[in-house]
Amino acid sequence: MMRFNTSLSGWKRAALTGLAVLLTAASAAGCSSTSASQGGAKPVQVASAVKVKFDDKLEQDADLIPSSQVNVIAKTGGDVAELLKKRGDTVAQGDVLLRLDSTDAQRNRDKNRLSKDNLQSQLDKTAQDIVTNKGVLKNTIEKLQLQIADLEKAYNNVRNDYDTGLAAKAQLDKAETQLKTARLDLDTAQKQLANLESTDPLASLRIQIESTDLSAQDIEKSLSDFEVKAPISGVLTDFNPDQGITIAPGYVAGVIQQLNPIKIHADVTETTAKLVRGKKDIPFAVQETGDKGTGTISYLADVMSSGSKTYVLELSAPNADLKLKPGMRVKLQLGGDGKQEGISVPISSIVKEGNDNYVFVLVGDAVEKRKVTLGRVSGTNREALSGVKEGEQVVVSGQQELKDKDKASVSK
Repeated sequence: MMRFNTSLSGWKRAALTGLAVLLTAASAAGCSSTSASQGGAKPVQVASAVKVKFDDKLEQDADLIPSSQVNVIAKTGGDVAELLKKRGDTVAQGDVLLRLDSTDAQRNRDKNRLSKDNLQSQLDKTAQDIVTNKGVLKNTIEKLQLQIADLEKAYNNVRNDYDTGLAAKAQLDKAETQLKTARLDLDTAQKQLANLESTDPLASLRIQIESTDLSAQDIEKSLSDFEVKAPISGVLTDFNPDQGITIAPGYVAGVIQQLNPIKIHADVTETTAKLVRGKKDIPFAVQETGDKGTGTISYLADVMSSGSKTYVLELSAPNADLKLKPGMRVKLQLGGDGKQEGISVPISSIVKEGNDNYVFVLVGDAVEKRKVTLGRVSGTNREALSGVKEGEQVVVSGQQELKDKDKASVSK
């Protein structure tokens, strides 16, 4: 009997061991199935975007940008002979930034001056010759007129003698020929004088001199272009050339940014635009330093941008000490009385990329990456002026691993 019981007890132990193995396998299969069903979804934690009342005054993020930015362009080409400014220098309009080698242009100017001097000498000599020739012709005409008067008397006397038989035909012909010749000489002299008085023999030389004057002006303009000057006052934020390099006409030598005054740019919502309209000045605070100032409104768009659904706001602020730099951000103090409602999201949900802010909104089993316009701060929350609606779930943990349209699941 004892041997039977021992055999039965061993059988039970074997059965129990087999059952345990089956249960373990089943449990493992179930876990594998659950894991496979959740594969690809990234675990995140979310919080609701809620409507709250903000106690502080309305603020608006804005960017500092140059009030004007102009390229420094070389109008002529040549070798860089001298650099008079360097990157970062403050320059005034008209300051010479660099000089190009102008040796060839100066040589052309000297040649042109010599050419003009030669033409002027020819002009003076020709003018004097004309005066002399006119005098000679007038004297010649006067002499011929007297000669013709004498020849006419002589011809008449010979004609009378010929008619009475006292002179031969040859004598008459000779007297007639002398008279005709003198008259022809007089006619030629008179025409030459008339031609001198009715025309301008110096016109061609005057035109050539005027041409050299125009060439001189072009050369002087070219010589002035060998000095590359600042087109506006400001800071030389970029300056590329090195001494000795050869540049071509149109070469961009640098960039000047006008920083006094400096421009403040913001994209504001319709609600914010209503607060701004009618104002002349708006106070601001620099986010990096806390320095405060006041900007004068220079532009507020009348039409909303169809893409961003915002209005462009621009202000001008004095910046004599140049402490305000492009790229800095400021908060515009837009005012507003009492408490105002707004959509709030946790600061931990905000993802910053450059100057833009984004949140990930959980929609179903995927996330949407949305750009948001931020407003006031309330504790650990930030006002979302656009991009998020009340009640939507924003990701507050795990968003650094997310991309737009990624699958996500809420972890407990």
